[in-house]
Amino acid sequence: MTLAAAAHLGCVLLGALHVDPQRAGRLGRVIAYHSALSGADSGYNFFAPSVGALPWARFQVTDARGRVNADVLESRANHEADLRVRSLVSLFLMEEDESLRRALAASLAGKVLARYPGAASVVVRLEIFDLPSMEESRDGKRPAWNLIYRAKLVPLARLAAGSQEEGGAP
Repeated sequence: MTLAAAAHLGCVLLGALHVDPQRAGRLGRVIAYHSALSGADSGYNFFAPSVGALPWARFQVTDARGRVNADVLESRANHEADLRVRSLVSLFLMEEDESLRRALAASLAGKVLARYPGAASVVVRLEIFDLPSMEESRDGKRPAWNLIYRAKLVPLARLAAGSQEEGGAP
């Protein structure tokens, strides 16, 4: 058992050092296979400077009387599910096409609007937490939420009702 634990620790060390064991022939391929299955090849970069923060989606839902409710997509009931939601929101960081970003914002807003059937509008705010490096922190920079996207959306039923009241077609 001790030998197996030491071998696995060796795989973890190779992963942390970004060494590709496949170059070592057949034994290297076995090590690489074990490392991939066990996660030992991940490199353990979670706290590295190259790992960025995930964006956070916040919603401000306004009802017909002008009251505002703050909401988020995460349920806080299951950490893994909340991470998946945050990963979906991170698509905004990769997408450059503004029409696709708008469609994604509308989809996220639709999920929140389903919780508030009488909502007049929802503001989607995507923010990212800027955590300064140790050097920046020593120089006085403090962590802050930075706005990366903001859009106000109105439910389709409300738009259609407004168009009909003005005499236009929906």
